[in-house]
Amino acid sequence: MQHLWQFYLLLILVFLQGLCFPIQTKRGKILFLSVVCAELVFIAGFRAWNIGNDTLNYINTFILSSHYPELLISHMEKGYLWYNQLVAFLWKNPQSILLSNAIIITSTICIFIYKYSPRVLFSILLFLVLFFGGTLNIMRQYLAVSIVLVALPFVTHRQFIPFVISCCLASTFHVSALIAISLYFLYNLPLKVRYLCGCILISGLVFILLSPIIGQIIAITGRYGGYRGNILLGEETKIASIAKALIQLAIMLFCFFSYQFSQRAHVITKSALPIPFLLWCAVIAFCVQFVSIRGTVLERLVLYFSSFNLVSIPVCIGAYPKTIRILLISILFCCFVLYASIVFIYRPEWNYILPFKFCF
Repeated sequence: MQHLWQFYLLLILVFLQGLCFPIQTKRGKILFLSVVCAELVFIAGFRAWNIGNDTLNYINTFILSSHYPELLISHMEKGYLWYNQLVAFLWKNPQSILLSNAIIITSTICIFIYKYSPRVLFSILLFLVLFFGGTLNIMRQYLAVSIVLVALPFVTHRQFIPFVISCCLASTFHVSALIAISLYFLYNLPLKVRYLCGCILISGLVFILLSPIIGQIIAITGRYGGYRGNILLGEETKIASIAKALIQLAIMLFCFFSYQFSQRAHVITKSALPIPFLLWCAVIAFCVQFVSIRGTVLERLVLYFSSFNLVSIPVCIGAYPKTIRILLISILFCCFVLYASIVFIYRPEWNYILPFKFCF
């Protein structure tokens, strides 16, 4: 608990910077996001090798790929291994892979927020609370998410083949990226009650029948056998999945309530992405997170949909009168910070990022 000041200091620093920059203007947004991006890249790229549960594994993979490529045997996808060899060709210091990952992941998230979020400061703060710790751990999947987010214009412009190719490229970093192809079909999917009920019903059936499904996935892919023991309820590790499912449920309900409120109040909510699409992302994120309570291997699929929470929550804030928006943002942000603080105190093993240390 004594190390929480580092987490709070980062939040306060970014918040104060958001107040100093004129983020209501295009130039102000660019300057603010550029400064924050540089700071986060510095923090993530020059961290010590014990920050993040899997960081040392990534470092060892990089060392093997740069010095002993013929001995490299890894469960990691070929695209990520080739990417390691490219980075190693440019700079053999193992710190370079952390820095390269930080540049790609953080800059992509900042560009995504700039293009689609109506409240960049709130989005960045949400990123720090809900996602930044993950970027220090499951870097391979966040690289795949980055490729998907970069390819999002193919979805908005209805270019199916380029988007599929992008998702296939992302899958060479993390095979779970193939699920992101569904974003193309969610984009124009009407928000109808029968579709929502069908989605929830399917999630319930998959939850019940997950054990044989996971068995088939393991048999076909020959991977994820280590997750076989995490298919049943009752293990302590399920606390994480349950907590995350409750968070996703709260986000989904807030977005839907806000959408219904705007519809009844005839409020026009500005959004660069269709609001039904953002709501569908929230629904799918919750459904997959719910199913992952029985199979943690499926938790990796959530990220391709929950990433849009960085946009959907700020967008839904616009459904309410201007007089209460600041209060609503404050309440939501405090709730997320409280959740993160509880995790840091009582479940630090979920993601070792505190106490934070630099590599030098």
